[in-house]
Amino acid sequence: MPRSSRTTRFARAAAALVAALAATAALASGAPSAGATTTPHVVQLGDSYSAGNGTGTYEERDCYRSPDNYGSQVAASMGATYTDVACSGGVVADILAPRDLGNASTKSATYSIDPNQYPDQRSEWLKRAETERLCGVPAQPDFSYTYTFVAGAGVNDLYTGTVSCQLTTRAQIDAVTPDTDYVFVTIGGNDIGFSTIVVDCLTPRDPSSCKQALNAATAKAPTMVERTKDALRAVEQKSGGHAQVYLLSYPFLIDTESYGIPEAAPVYDAGTALNDLQRLGDQLQARGISELNAEPGADNYHFVDTVKAAWGGRVHGLDPHVVADDSNAWLVPVGTPGRDTAEFVHPTQPGWNATAGALRTAVGG
Repeated sequence: MPRSSRTTRFARAAAALVAALAATAALASGAPSAGATTTPHVVQLGDSYSAGNGTGTYEERDCYRSPDNYGSQVAASMGATYTDVACSGGVVADILAPRDLGNASTKSATYSIDPNQYPDQRSEWLKRAETERLCGVPAQPDFSYTYTFVAGAGVNDLYTGTVSCQLTTRAQIDAVTPDTDYVFVTIGGNDIGFSTIVVDCLTPRDPSSCKQALNAATAKAPTMVERTKDALRAVEQKSGGHAQVYLLSYPFLIDTESYGIPEAAPVYDAGTALNDLQRLGDQLQARGISELNAEPGADNYHFVDTVKAAWGGRVHGLDPHVVADDSNAWLVPVGTPGRDTAEFVHPTQPGWNATAGALRTAVGG
């Protein structure tokens, strides 16, 4: 064998040995190898149109989080881990601050507390109540109970007390970390009065109240979008500028462009006004996302404006007439038997699937 070939052979063997030693050192130190892949992580923020209202499958019924919502579906298709902190009734402020869930309840208990050992029986009682989780065990990792002492009385070493239990959820942004790769969110509907619009325009269908609700929502929309921008900016900063943030639009709520109320003698076109409000919301949110991306160093924000198209436009909205045909609806009609009030006018599973499809296309997964 010529000397030059032998030298080359030795060089290759040495290089292979160095590479093997480097790989071994990397494994020992915990450093990822060149071919290693990292599992992406998704955080779900937002309101009922993100949590899961309407699916019928819930982890709990305070926030109505569902394993079948759009975010969970898309995360699964991406092979990602998933954290859901969206909550029914959510507003923009809940992204940045804790929120009380429902009304406080009261619990009472009697503990044996020796007044000689514990002169402040009340404080000791409260400590034991919290330790023993008198208010209950929260159903979600971001839930907790706030204990507020209400009343108490001691007889010798027996002390009976009552505490107010307020279930609270942490600020949604607390779930975002530098390891967050994607954030999915719908937000804003409750800030401009979603439930009031449903009641006034789709239930008693009072023209005066409906018009007032829609006008108020239209007036609030610009401020809502500015607050949304502030919240999303804070979310992106919490991720260390790492996460891709996807804000989704809402589907059309009704299946017609024009609908006059009251039906017997229409005086107000609630259908057109409602559709105009939804279109305005999309325009303002799209503009808000563009403005965020125009800020120095920011290009991680996305507005998924294809949700309505994925739903077939208005095809799967609710029929707003008193005698309605909701056979094609992908929203739970108001008053549906066996459904909670919080599920009304929220997506059924086909609607959640359609929203998932729109987002899946947007993220390229």
